[in-house]
Formats: sequence, C-alpha cells, structure tokens
Amino acid sequence: MQRTALTILVSAVIVSTLSGCSHFGKKKNPVTDLYDPALDSIAAATMTDTYPVYQPATPVETYAAPVTMIEPLAAMSGSQYHTVSKKDTLYAIARMYYNGDHRRWKDIYQANRADISDPNKIRVGQRLLIP
Repeated sequence: MQRTALTILVSAVIVSTLSGCSHFGKKKNPVTDLYDPALDSIAAATMTDTYPVYQPATPVETYAAPVTMIEPLAAMSGSQYHTVSKKDTLYAIARMYYNGDHRRWKDIYQANRADISDPNKIRVGQRLLIP
C-alpha cells in the first residue's frame, strides 16, 4: 500500500513537471511582437525633426570702464607700516599693533605675502603693512 502511494505521488510530480514545462516556453513581449521592420522605412521617410535648432546668442556690446587710480590699501583703511627691527616677530608686532591680540599675526602675514615667503623669517629693515 505504501509503495503504490509513493509510486502514485512520484508519477504525479513527474507528470505535473512535464506538463508545466510546456507553459514556460517563450514569453510574449508586447513591444517586440508588434514591431514591424517594414514600417521603419515609411516612418523615417515621413518623420521631420521637431527639435529646436541651436543658434548662438548675439554678442553683447562691451564697454570699457573708466580707468581710475586706486588708493593704496594703507591709505584707505587707515593702515600703517612697521619697520622690522632686531628680534621682531610677526607675533610680537601683532601684540604691539592690535592691543595684545597676538593671534592677528596672520593678518599681517596675509597683507605682506608678496614680501614674506616664510612667516618665521622676516628681515631687519623690512617694511611691513599693518592692516
């Protein structure tokens, strides 16, 4: 009895597997099934471009600004100059000109970047702008 039940069960699985495989054939794709290559040549012959055509903008007239002399930074902001003496550092100069605020040495360094390559090496006699 068990053997016949097992045989029937295995037979049912095999039959259902084989019959199910026929349903899993080629899937239909509605886009490709409707495609007709003959229509491509007809569509290409009748289709017109509807895209806008790029046209460069017309050049804008440019006017030269009047040339005026610009005052030096020191004269505009009330800045002053300091002549470096022996044992001066940017730190000490900042304390002297900014009421003890030694952190402003970076401002002096930025204002004199053209003359100072290394903030630790300033020369005696060098004239520094104090912003």
